[in-house]
Amino acid sequence: MDRIRLIGNYDERRSRETLNLLLRDRKNEFQELATALAIPKSTEDWEVIILKFCLDFEECFKIWTDEKEPDSIKNTKCMTIMREIAKGKKNISDVFHIENIAYTICKEFHETYKITK
Repeated sequence: MDRIRLIGNYDERRSRETLNLLLRDRKNEFQELATALAIPKSTEDWEVIILKFCLDFEECFKIWTDEKEPDSIKNTKCMTIMREIAKGKKNISDVFHIENIAYTICKEFHETYKITK
């Protein structure tokens, strides 16, 4: 199964190309997130799973900083994402570190996606 289509709202070919470009520079960050989220790197398309997680995290960040209240489904999704990030961490700095990586990857995905044709 090609998980790249799970990204949604993006062209599959351009998404795959963008992911491959990101992996050249951010492979270590993808691996760190996979380890933190207990996603085995032997899983097929594990990089796509990490990218999808980062895009979902960005959506949660927008929900948290928006002035209107989110619906309960989005609220639950964001709490689940935060729980996955925080699981097993010893302090808040470890949580912030993982959040920062996820946010950086999603922002770089958007910027790189814009320049792919």
